[in-house]
Amino acid sequence: MTEKKEEEKPMTEGYYLEAMEQLKEKYDLNEYLMKKMEMRLTETKKELCSAYGMVRVLDNMIGKSYGVDSDIITLSESLRGHLSSVFEEMI
Repeated sequence: MTEKKEEEKPMTEGYYLEAMEQLKEKYDLNEYLMKKMEMRLTETKKELCSAYGMVRVLDNMIGKSYGVDSDIITLSESLRGHLSSVFEEMI
């Protein structure tokens, strides 16, 4: 039995240009999405910094106040500790 190999047709210039244009479009889309994700990450980091700062201020205010329920103090300290860990990991 003889196998016939199909002869490969040379890529025409038009086909090559079309393929490269499609590749460029995919690359441009990927670049756009990456930049968008970087911008969102930067905004998330800013929000995290703001939240961490507010929790630290709140924790200091609670620590200086009298008559604050111990559960609130514990929650505040836990939240500050958690945000501190996340802050160190992300920034």
